[in-house]
This record gives sequence, C-alpha cells and structure tokens, in this order.
Amino acid sequence: MSLFFRLFAGVSMNEMDAFPLVPLGCWFFPIGIYLLVIGFRLGIDKQNRRFVIVRCGWMQKWWKRFFLRHLLNGAFAAVGLLTLFQMIDLFLFQMFAGNLKEVSAIFVLWTVHAMTLSALFLFLETLSIKKMIPAGLLLLEGLTFVSGFYFRKSARLMFGVWGMYAQSNLYEDMHGFSIISVIIVQVTIIVACYWLGSYLLRGKELEGV
Repeated sequence: MSLFFRLFAGVSMNEMDAFPLVPLGCWFFPIGIYLLVIGFRLGIDKQNRRFVIVRCGWMQKWWKRFFLRHLLNGAFAAVGLLTLFQMIDLFLFQMFAGNLKEVSAIFVLWTVHAMTLSALFLFLETLSIKKMIPAGLLLLEGLTFVSGFYFRKSARLMFGVWGMYAQSNLYEDMHGFSIISVIIVQVTIIVACYWLGSYLLRGKELEGV
C-alpha cells in the first residue's frame, strides 16, 4: 500500500475487526499537519487584523473577506499536502497511489473534509477558546470515529469518517457512506460556520477580536 493511500484514504472497514490504532494514527498525521498550518497562518494574520478591520470599515465586511480568504487558503493547503505525498510516492517509492478514479476521489473527499475543518476553525476563532481549537477539532475527529467504530450502524453518520475514501460507497459499496450526501452536508456546515460567525461578530468591539 502506498504512503499516500495509507495517510489519506482513511481506515478501511477490513481493518476494523479490532480497534485500528495504527491506521487511525496514519489518518491523524496529515490532519494534524493541516491544522498546524491553518493555525500558523491565522497567527500571522492576527498581527495585522485590527488594522484590516479598520480599513474594511465594519466587522461583517471584514469577516466575509477573512473567512473566504482563509477557506480558500485552506483548500490550497489541503491540495498541496495531498500533492506532496503523492510526489513522495512517485519519486521515492516509484509507485502511483491507485488508479486515477481512486486518487481523484481521495483528493476531493480529503480536501472537502479539510475545508470543513478549516471553516470550523475559523468559526471557533470568534469564540474565547482559541488555544484549544486544534486539540478540539482533533478530538471531534477521534471521538466521532470511535463512536462509529463501536456503533457500526451509525458509522456513516459520523464526522470523523467523512473524509475517508476507504469508508465511502466507492470503496465499500454496501456499507460505505454516500459521497454526494457527505459533501452536501459538509458544504452546509461550511456555510453555517460563516453565518454563525457573522452573527456572533455583529456589534462586537474591535478589542475583542
């Protein structure tokens, strides 16, 4: 199995007879890197945030630009991370991670899932728990996956498996989740994060940002 498939395809149902500690660790590795990158970029942005808000004139206008810019940056970071490990497989191990259909599905599922994590990160930035956000999102991934592991019938409804190609109906047609449905739900979460963040920032003082 290629490094790309092991890190980004998720935990196969064939590996879930016992608790899949190693495959789950492989899944968390790139997600942890991704959340660190998002946090680092937001930390740099925070240094000039107050001046940008003043230039925008009002908080909602700033939030729209801030959210969309970082969401797009999150998408680029996700694709960059996927491409990096695909290149590592090609140049170091001389192997391509599956056929084009599989690789495309992994790219789409992981990128949409990463963007959803990014949207949740941005929304949580509007609250007073900023230092806990990466750990909280990793905990969300882990707890929902574990819930799906112990309650198999509800596994496809769990957030922690939605980025996993190996849990989708393309890989496991009988028990896998519907890719289209999962993408729609995650896009809905992204939109909800934007609107909730906008609502929470309404009337908020500049010093609280």
